[in-house]
Amino acid sequence: MSFSDVVRKAAAVKNIKPAEIARRAGYSAQHIHDLMSGERRWNEDSINKICEVLDIQIRFEYEQEDPNQKMKI
Repeated sequence: MSFSDVVRKAAAVKNIKPAEIARRAGYSAQHIHDLMSGERRWNEDSINKICEVLDIQIRFEYEQEDPNQKMKI
């Protein structure tokens, strides 16, 4: 699932239209449309603003298939 998919789902659950997301985040509606359609790339700032508007929390997890396997850096 892409971040845009997560945003669409969260917006639908909260019944918030893209134009309202844009207004609350301080972006134009076109900018949000471009992010959602892939015309623009998400960056840390836009992700943080949209997460705040939609109350989305991002968590990163790392799993190893074999606990004895050493991670190469």
